[in-house]
Amino acid sequence: MSYMGKKKKDCLFHVDGFEEWMEQFCSDSCSNFSFPNQIHIDLCETEQEYILETDVPNVTEPNVLIKKMETGLNICILHKNTSLQRTIPLPANIIYKKMLACLENGFLAIHISKNEVADKHEKKVLFSN
Repeated sequence: MSYMGKKKKDCLFHVDGFEEWMEQFCSDSCSNFSFPNQIHIDLCETEQEYILETDVPNVTEPNVLIKKMETGLNICILHKNTSLQRTIPLPANIIYKKMLACLENGFLAIHISKNEVADKHEKKVLFSN
């Protein structure tokens, strides 16, 4: 095998078995990190909205359920035989604001309007098309 046009023996940092170890390490790491054991949330703010963001690799919209609760948002993610759940505490006045979620390329964003009020009977956060 060559590396950028060089033979293995000509590479300065060649170590026997290194490529096999890296291949195994990467495949083990990727399998461990492809679906984390907890939901990490980032919070962003614009003039118009708050945005909760998280990475959810290999997950599709039907496998994500976001429910409004009195104490905040409950996010449940199903993936193969595993499920993750996290409740994000929110101030009472925020829970009644209009919320939309979008999931694209393994990235989930929940947009919470600062100005628009949602229907008070709305219990789920819907996905935008």
